[in-house]
Amino acid sequence: MPNYGDPKYWDDRYKSQNKSTFDWLENYESLRPLMNNLVDKEHRILNLGCGNAEITEFMYDDGFHNIVNMDISDVVITQMKERNKHRPNMKWEVGDAMSMTYEDEHFDIVIDKSRGD
Repeated sequence: MPNYGDPKYWDDRYKSQNKSTFDWLENYESLRPLMNNLVDKEHRILNLGCGNAEITEFMYDDGFHNIVNMDISDVVITQMKERNKHRPNMKWEVGDAMSMTYEDEHFDIVIDKSRGD
């Protein structure tokens, strides 16, 4: 079984699947009504384990511009930064959800669509 908590597993996976995308469980189309009803466009949003999913790209295009995307894979963060250069306010960070340095309540909304372990 893959070790989903190991950044090397994800780095290798994203290197081999460059230019592809994958949304765990739900995509933005299925979540759009919920987001538009419950999330303010000005909310600070954290997307944990962002991978190469398109959800926050579609959210950004819908007017949610205060988004931080975090993943343990520096490979996917580099890929996503490049893919989203035309979305200048979207942030991409290498980080581990288990050791974040943000203060409590820094974000209004946290998206975590799946957990691998």
